[in-house]
Amino acid sequence: MDLEKISAKIEENLNKWLEGKDKIVVAIDGYTGIGKTTLLNNLANKNPDILPVNRDDFLFSREVVREKLSKAEDRSKVFELEVCDDKKMEDFVNAFKNDKFSEYEIHTFDPISGEVNVLKKYDLSKRIMIVEGVFMFHPELPLNKLWDKRIYLEGDIEKIDERRIKREKEKWDKDYFPETHPDSHFRQVTIGLKRYIELCKPNKIADLVIKMD
Repeated sequence: MDLEKISAKIEENLNKWLEGKDKIVVAIDGYTGIGKTTLLNNLANKNPDILPVNRDDFLFSREVVREKLSKAEDRSKVFELEVCDDKKMEDFVNAFKNDKFSEYEIHTFDPISGEVNVLKKYDLSKRIMIVEGVFMFHPELPLNKLWDKRIYLEGDIEKIDERRIKREKEKWDKDYFPETHPDSHFRQVTIGLKRYIELCKPNKIADLVIKMD
Protein backbone atom coordinates (compact mmCIF):
# COMPACT_ATOMS: atom_id res chain seq x y z
CA MET A 1 0.00 0.00 0.00
CA ASP A 2 1.45 3.36 -1.03
CA LEU A 3 1.54 6.54 1.05
CA GLU A 4 -1.45 8.15 -0.67
CA LYS A 5 -3.67 5.10 -0.16
CA ILE A 6 -2.58 4.80 3.46
CA SER A 7 -3.29 8.49 4.08
CA ALA A 8 -6.72 8.19 2.45
CA LYS A 9 -7.60 5.20 4.63
CA ILE A 10 -6.57 7.06 7.78
CA GLU A 11 -8.46 10.19 6.68
CA GLU A 12 -11.59 8.09 6.28
CA ASN A 13 -11.25 6.81 9.83
CA LEU A 14 -10.41 10.24 11.25
CA ASN A 15 -13.64 11.63 9.82
CA LYS A 16 -15.63 8.80 11.45
CA TRP A 17 -13.88 9.24 14.79
CA LEU A 18 -14.49 12.98 14.75
CA GLU A 19 -18.26 12.67 14.25
CA GLY A 20 -20.11 14.24 17.18
CA LYS A 21 -16.89 15.45 18.84
CA ASP A 22 -15.23 18.84 19.05
CA LYS A 23 -11.71 17.40 19.14
CA ILE A 24 -9.86 14.10 19.19
CA VAL A 25 -6.32 13.04 20.02
CA VAL A 26 -4.89 10.20 17.94
CA ALA A 27 -1.63 8.32 18.48
CA ILE A 28 0.40 6.67 15.71
CA ASP A 29 2.72 3.93 16.94
CA GLY A 30 5.07 1.58 15.12
CA TYR A 31 8.61 0.29 14.95
CA THR A 32 11.35 2.87 14.52
CA GLY A 33 11.98 3.64 10.85
CA ILE A 34 8.62 2.30 9.65
CA GLY A 35 7.51 5.69 8.33
CA LYS A 36 5.47 7.32 11.12
CA THR A 37 6.88 10.83 10.66
CA THR A 38 6.58 10.74 6.86
CA LEU A 39 2.98 9.56 7.14
CA LEU A 40 2.06 12.21 9.71
CA ASN A 41 3.61 14.99 7.61
CA ASN A 42 1.62 13.78 4.60
CA LEU A 43 -1.63 13.76 6.59
CA ALA A 44 -1.02 17.24 8.02
CA ASN A 45 -0.17 18.68 4.59
CA LYS A 46 -3.47 17.39 3.22
CA ASN A 47 -5.71 18.24 6.18
CA PRO A 48 -5.39 21.74 7.71
CA ASP A 49 -7.40 20.59 10.73
CA ILE A 50 -4.58 18.27 11.89
CA LEU A 51 -2.08 19.36 14.53
CA PRO A 52 1.00 17.12 14.03
CA VAL A 53 3.13 16.31 17.08
CA ASN A 54 6.31 14.26 17.41
CA ARG A 55 6.89 12.43 20.68
CA ASP A 56 10.64 12.95 20.28
CA ASP A 57 10.07 16.67 20.89
CA PHE A 58 9.18 15.74 24.47
CA LEU A 59 12.34 13.79 25.25
CA PHE A 60 14.36 14.72 28.31
CA SER A 61 17.73 16.33 27.69
CA ARG A 62 20.63 14.07 26.80
CA GLU A 63 22.23 14.89 30.15
CA VAL A 64 19.16 13.72 32.06
CA VAL A 65 18.95 10.50 30.03
CA ARG A 66 22.67 9.88 30.51
CA GLU A 67 22.16 10.14 34.28
CA LYS A 68 19.28 7.66 34.14
CA LEU A 69 21.37 5.23 32.09
CA SER A 70 24.25 5.42 34.54
CA LYS A 71 21.99 4.10 37.30
CA ALA A 72 20.09 1.50 35.28
CA GLU A 73 20.54 -2.25 35.47
CA ASP A 74 18.81 -2.63 32.09
CA ARG A 75 19.46 0.35 29.80
CA SER A 76 16.85 -0.79 27.28
CA LYS A 77 14.21 -0.25 29.99
CA VAL A 78 15.28 3.38 30.29
CA PHE A 79 14.58 3.96 26.59
CA GLU A 80 11.33 2.04 26.90
CA LEU A 81 9.92 3.88 29.91
CA GLU A 82 11.96 6.84 31.10
CA VAL A 83 13.23 9.08 28.29
CA CYS A 84 10.05 11.06 27.60
CA ASP A 85 8.73 13.90 29.77
CA ASP A 86 5.27 12.39 30.15
CA LYS A 87 3.99 15.17 32.43
CA LYS A 88 4.91 17.77 29.83
CA MET A 89 3.12 15.79 27.12
CA GLU A 90 0.07 15.29 29.33
CA ASP A 91 -0.19 19.02 30.08
CA PHE A 92 0.06 19.78 26.37
CA VAL A 93 -2.62 17.26 25.38
CA ASN A 94 -4.97 18.47 28.11
CA ALA A 95 -4.49 22.07 26.98
CA PHE A 96 -5.48 20.99 23.47
CA LYS A 97 -8.53 19.08 24.70
CA ASN A 98 -9.70 21.93 26.92
CA ASP A 99 -8.76 24.62 24.37
CA LYS A 100 -7.47 26.92 27.09
CA PHE A 101 -5.14 28.74 24.73
CA SER A 102 -5.29 29.53 21.02
CA GLU A 103 -1.52 29.07 20.88
CA TYR A 104 0.68 26.87 23.05
CA GLU A 105 4.41 27.46 23.47
CA ILE A 106 6.85 24.91 24.82
CA HIS A 107 10.57 24.24 24.66
CA THR A 108 11.27 20.99 22.84
CA PHE A 109 14.21 18.62 22.47
CA ASP A 110 17.02 19.51 20.07
CA PRO A 111 18.55 16.29 18.64
CA ILE A 112 21.72 18.17 17.65
CA SER A 113 22.59 19.82 20.97
CA GLY A 114 20.78 17.31 23.16
CA GLU A 115 19.17 20.16 25.09
CA VAL A 116 15.52 21.02 25.58
CA ASN A 117 15.80 24.51 24.15
CA VAL A 118 13.86 24.72 20.87
CA LEU A 119 10.80 26.93 21.27
CA LYS A 120 7.80 25.62 19.32
CA LYS A 121 4.34 27.09 18.97
CA TYR A 122 1.26 24.92 18.44
CA ASP A 123 -2.13 26.04 17.16
CA LEU A 124 -4.73 24.61 19.54
CA SER A 125 -7.63 25.67 17.34
CA LYS A 126 -7.14 22.51 15.26
CA ARG A 127 -9.65 19.70 15.78
CA ILE A 128 -7.36 16.68 15.41
CA MET A 129 -4.09 16.23 17.27
CA ILE A 130 -1.99 13.35 15.97
CA VAL A 131 1.03 12.31 18.00
CA GLU A 132 3.54 9.90 16.46
CA GLY A 133 6.21 7.97 18.30
CA VAL A 134 7.33 4.68 19.76
CA PHE A 135 5.96 2.89 22.85
CA MET A 136 2.80 4.97 22.47
CA PHE A 137 0.40 2.28 23.74
CA HIS A 138 2.65 0.99 26.52
CA PRO A 139 0.43 -0.02 29.49
CA GLU A 140 3.09 1.12 31.98
CA LEU A 141 3.27 4.64 30.54
CA PRO A 142 0.82 7.44 31.44
CA LEU A 143 0.79 8.50 27.78
CA ASN A 144 -1.39 5.52 26.88
CA LYS A 145 -4.44 6.99 28.60
CA LEU A 146 -4.24 10.28 26.66
CA TRP A 147 -5.30 8.90 23.28
CA ASP A 148 -8.86 8.83 22.00
CA LYS A 149 -7.85 6.57 19.12
CA ARG A 150 -4.79 4.51 18.27
CA ILE A 151 -3.22 3.69 14.89
CA TYR A 152 -0.51 1.04 14.65
CA LEU A 153 1.82 0.64 11.67
CA GLU A 154 2.97 -2.92 11.02
CA GLY A 155 5.85 -4.03 8.85
CA ASP A 156 8.74 -6.45 8.41
CA ILE A 157 11.12 -5.48 11.21
CA GLU A 158 14.16 -7.14 9.59
CA LYS A 159 13.64 -5.21 6.35
CA ILE A 160 13.07 -1.96 8.24
CA ASP A 161 16.29 -2.47 10.21
CA GLU A 162 18.21 -3.19 7.01
CA ARG A 163 16.95 0.00 5.34
CA ARG A 164 17.62 2.14 8.40
CA ILE A 165 21.15 0.79 8.94
CA LYS A 166 21.94 1.36 5.26
CA ARG A 167 20.78 4.99 5.54
CA GLU A 168 22.81 5.52 8.72
CA LYS A 169 25.97 4.09 7.13
CA GLU A 170 25.56 6.36 4.12
CA LYS A 171 24.91 9.37 6.33
CA TRP A 172 27.78 8.91 8.81
CA ASP A 173 30.27 7.04 6.61
CA LYS A 174 33.44 6.35 8.67
CA ASP A 175 31.83 7.84 11.79
CA TYR A 176 29.03 5.27 11.72
CA PHE A 177 28.59 3.59 15.12
CA PRO A 178 27.25 0.04 14.60
CA GLU A 179 24.08 -0.92 16.47
CA THR A 180 25.65 -4.29 17.27
CA HIS A 181 28.06 -2.49 19.62
CA PRO A 182 27.04 -2.97 23.30
CA ASP A 183 27.39 0.78 23.94
CA SER A 184 25.02 1.70 21.11
CA HIS A 185 22.02 3.57 22.49
CA PHE A 186 19.98 2.70 19.41
CA ARG A 187 20.64 -0.97 20.08
CA GLN A 188 18.98 -0.50 23.48
CA VAL A 189 16.01 1.21 21.82
CA THR A 190 15.46 -1.68 19.42
CA ILE A 191 15.76 -4.22 22.25
CA GLY A 192 13.06 -2.35 24.14
CA LEU A 193 10.87 -2.03 21.06
CA LYS A 194 11.01 -5.72 20.21
CA ARG A 195 10.16 -6.59 23.84
CA TYR A 196 7.25 -4.11 23.75
CA ILE A 197 5.89 -5.56 20.49
CA GLU A 198 6.15 -9.12 21.79
CA LEU A 199 4.73 -8.57 25.28
CA CYS A 200 2.34 -5.62 24.92
CA LYS A 201 1.05 -6.48 21.43
CA PRO A 202 0.29 -2.90 20.36
CA ASN A 203 -1.36 -4.16 17.16
CA LYS A 204 -4.09 -5.74 19.31
CA ILE A 205 -4.66 -2.49 21.23
CA ALA A 206 -4.96 -0.31 18.12
CA ASP A 207 -8.25 0.93 16.67
CA LEU A 208 -6.68 0.81 13.21
CA VAL A 209 -3.77 -1.32 11.96
CA ILE A 210 -1.99 -0.34 8.75
CA LYS A 211 0.33 -2.70 6.89
CA MET A 212 3.42 -0.81 5.73
CA ASP A 213 4.89 -2.99 2.97
